[in-house]
Amino acid sequence: MITNTRSLKRNFIFRQLTACYEILKSMEELSLAFLYPLVLESLETKNFFLQLHLKLTLEYLESTKQYLDLEGLDARVIDKLLISYKSRDGLKFEEGSDRYFVEETISHLAQLRDVQEDLWTYVRASVNSEMWSARRTLCFGIVVLILVLLVSPLLILLLRYTINTIQKFTESIEISTQKLIAEKQKSDLLLSRMLPLPVLRRLRAQRTVPAESFDAVTIYFSDIVGFTNISANSTPMEVINMLNMLYKMFDDKIMQYNVYKVETIGDAYMVVSGLPQRNGNLHASEIADMSLSLMRSLEGARVPHRPEEFLRIRAGVNTGPCVAGVVGTTMPRYCLFGDAINTASRMESTGEAMKIHISPTTKDALDEIGNYVVQSRGLVDVQGKGVMETFWLLGKKDEKIESPKCVRLQDYDQNVLELLIRS
Repeated sequence: MITNTRSLKRNFIFRQLTACYEILKSMEELSLAFLYPLVLESLETKNFFLQLHLKLTLEYLESTKQYLDLEGLDARVIDKLLISYKSRDGLKFEEGSDRYFVEETISHLAQLRDVQEDLWTYVRASVNSEMWSARRTLCFGIVVLILVLLVSPLLILLLRYTINTIQKFTESIEISTQKLIAEKQKSDLLLSRMLPLPVLRRLRAQRTVPAESFDAVTIYFSDIVGFTNISANSTPMEVINMLNMLYKMFDDKIMQYNVYKVETIGDAYMVVSGLPQRNGNLHASEIADMSLSLMRSLEGARVPHRPEEFLRIRAGVNTGPCVAGVVGTTMPRYCLFGDAINTASRMESTGEAMKIHISPTTKDALDEIGNYVVQSRGLVDVQGKGVMETFWLLGKKDEKIESPKCVRLQDYDQNVLELLIRS
């Protein structure tokens, strides 16, 4: 037991007390071993109790000696006693030997008492050392506690300052994030006016947008009749106001149709249907309906700053294949390329005021759909194309052209923002 407890550093006091207990028990058993000659009469009974208590005495002495050896203390007295009793194996009482045994026991008990006193002195020293160490630890703990109590207010102030700083920083980040989101929405809105939404979503996903070929689309061109003369007799602000009024109305109108406004250059207005999202063979009818709607909306319109002069446009439409793609990086634009675009432009430039001039391919597409009123214009010499028969789009049979009240421009902007956010 002592060997096992020695490995526990903090149990050395317990080991010392155990050794004191062992030597005390050995003294008790030794006293009992030689007490029976005084109280018992039978020699056999005396010897039985002698052997029993001597055996226990030797066990306790062995344990005490083991502890003393482990602690490096003087164990010579116990060694002598162990050797003495072990050398007389089978020690027995004999007639007339009681006095001798009692005197020997008293001598051995006196020796063990001296060992006990030495051991108790050692235990007291160990206990005092432990108490001093405990007091020192307690004092150190008290000093640390006092320091903590003194420093805690400062730490709390620093913590509050840090928390306030973090909160302010977080608020500034939130404000900056909101501003960034708002600016991003503005940039997305601006891009949405320059690029179609499907193309814009690809760009936002940081994917390339390769050029795409379309087998059949319908292109619309229009410009203001006499725009050069109007500009020459108007101030720049009057011209800008007139164009803003006109194109705002156009933008409101085309929202009713499956078309995409490609661009406006000066007084030229370009719209296409069938791209960037294909719509089957509906592109011709969408452009035709839109063209008729724009023409009717300008009936009787006058130049805002020159009320005596009518505001009139001419329009040209053509159907055919083309290629579309994003051109440029600083100011990307969704551009169309192909002979169909040139033909549509020629239809517009060779047209007449407040009339919709269409090519043979557009006429064929509308005839396939049906329900449109088309009149032949005759043969026209088209630059780059030669002489071809062209047509006027006059209207639509038994069908209402105008849709319900169109969405206003500000509503359109909000719808675009919502689409961008969802995507």
